[in-house]
Amino acid sequence: MSVKQSIKSKQQFDSALALEKSGDPQGALKLYRKSVTTDPSNSHAWNRQMIIYRKNRSKEEEVKLIKTAISEYQSTVQSRQEEWLKEHRQKADSTRELASLLGMLEPSGLPKKYDKILEQWQTRLYLLEYRIKNSRKKKKASK
Repeated sequence: MSVKQSIKSKQQFDSALALEKSGDPQGALKLYRKSVTTDPSNSHAWNRQMIIYRKNRSKEEEVKLIKTAISEYQSTVQSRQEEWLKEHRQKADSTRELASLLGMLEPSGLPKKYDKILEQWQTRLYLLEYRIKNSRKKKKASK
């Protein structure tokens, strides 16, 4: 990811946030989408989209968005790790054996990484899917 893309994504995010604060959530949503298209690792833009869906009580749309966010975010982070490994092959090779012995590598050979954002999204996804599943049961039971 280039610095230009990161800056452009940040600018799009800032513009979207201003639109959201001024009372135009649909316009903001479009700009947040552009922001994550420019930089899929922009977790703030993903989060704001989720909040807009939550405010509109669009649980199914929020579930779709969270699944997309998790997928896009993970693949972007993984590709950045792979790029770093290619650029710094000597450093990576010299520490790979030690990292493996310490259990710090995934089976793919990439470093294990705890990502709080992904954990939050996965928790939210689980809760939403649970609520959707149970709300449908209640509606059917009341008929």
